[in-house]
Amino acid sequence: MEKNIRVAIQGGIASFHDLAARQYFPDHSLKPVACKTFKQVVMAVEEKAVDYGMMAIENSLVGSILPNYSLLQRYPVTIVGEYYLAIHHHLLALPGQKLSDITIVRSHPMALQQCSDFLEVHPHLQQLEWYDTAESAREIAEKKEEGIAAIASDLAAKTYQLEILAANIENLASNYTRFFVLAKKDEVETRTGNKASVIFQLRHEVGALADALQIFKENRLNLTLIQSVPIPGRPNEYRFQVDVEWLENSDFEQAVIQAKNKMREFQILGIYRKAQIPS
Repeated sequence: MEKNIRVAIQGGIASFHDLAARQYFPDHSLKPVACKTFKQVVMAVEEKAVDYGMMAIENSLVGSILPNYSLLQRYPVTIVGEYYLAIHHHLLALPGQKLSDITIVRSHPMALQQCSDFLEVHPHLQQLEWYDTAESAREIAEKKEEGIAAIASDLAAKTYQLEILAANIENLASNYTRFFVLAKKDEVETRTGNKASVIFQLRHEVGALADALQIFKENRLNLTLIQSVPIPGRPNEYRFQVDVEWLENSDFEQAVIQAKNKMREFQILGIYRKAQIPS
């Protein structure tokens, strides 16, 4: 086993960020560094308090976490990897509790959204947003909170010795979250891979977006994601976030040169190896 590596995660031990980090670095002795917010994750990477950061960026049920792209722009970090984690949510409570005993369900807002169908079927359950799934479970265990349940992983149930009152309550069985693995930008010597995340702004010209997409097509790059995000304080102006992947006959470097000449701004957020989506 290789040396210890420190990885900043949003949330606590047994959170989905913790699970993703452990699965992405299976051959390392991992020391997770818990952070309450995504901003704290990015700042920990920037300040070299950790070796890597693990940050959720997209969920198959609720879509992209757009504010996290802004963090990637603002701080000197780069994406060095991605990981898809299958997400299975469970309703956890103190041993001996029944579903009829529960009046409050506490969890991360994303987890509550991903389990909205289950919560609609049980309208007596009041939803309480918390900053983390696993930390919600830990507090129930440590404070012996009756009448309160957490939505969290089965690992959280085992870690904090809680019972699963309802298993796999996510809206769809094929629920997964995509995570970015982050590193300090000036510490990445070479950037190799077959996928990249970029962000750009276009000039106000007719056909500007079509011209931009043509650049990717001409250089044989496959777009796996494209989304527009309003620029705060600048009405009717947008940035485009794009993921591209390539094969041996693609020319990403040439595409970057052409894009910088045609676009108002162009930033590479990271180059990394494409990960497999859970089946």
